[in-house]
Amino acid sequence: MSVKNMSKTISVDYIWNKELALQTSKLFYDYDMRHSAKRYIGWFFVALVQFGIVGALKHESYGILYLSTFLVFYWYFGRWFLRKRMLLNFYKKNMPQDTQVHFIIDTEGLHKDKKRIPWEEITRIIELENGILVQSLHDTLFFQNSAFGSVDERKEFLALAKDKGKR
Repeated sequence: MSVKNMSKTISVDYIWNKELALQTSKLFYDYDMRHSAKRYIGWFFVALVQFGIVGALKHESYGILYLSTFLVFYWYFGRWFLRKRMLLNFYKKNMPQDTQVHFIIDTEGLHKDKKRIPWEEITRIIELENGILVQSLHDTLFFQNSAFGSVDERKEFLALAKDKGKR
């Protein structure tokens, strides 16, 4: 399938709501933590904390033991919990509920109302099982598989993204 001769546009329609905003953030957060250097920093951090726990038990220093335990819980559970709370607060203050979103995608970029995201501003496109994450310089979007008009349109979008060097 050649996308250089593509004259057809791809339409993406979905309803933006709080649940989709949290799902998008969680998907991007999980992907980023699995595919970035941050995970190695995290492993190093957890290893240091484990040495702190062993040292605290050996010297009966319960303050260090509590601090080390708190840091381990924060690393594994607290970061997403705090991020989620901040997102919910931001969403309540700044976002309308259940907003209908319509994107037109063509060889120039992604178009929504008067807003345009040119392909040059898109940093990467990540294909996931349940949709596609689109990261630009200013936004992160998530197009669920059901947002595309058909499976063929989804494939055309991925082919266009590959042609533009974003995959």
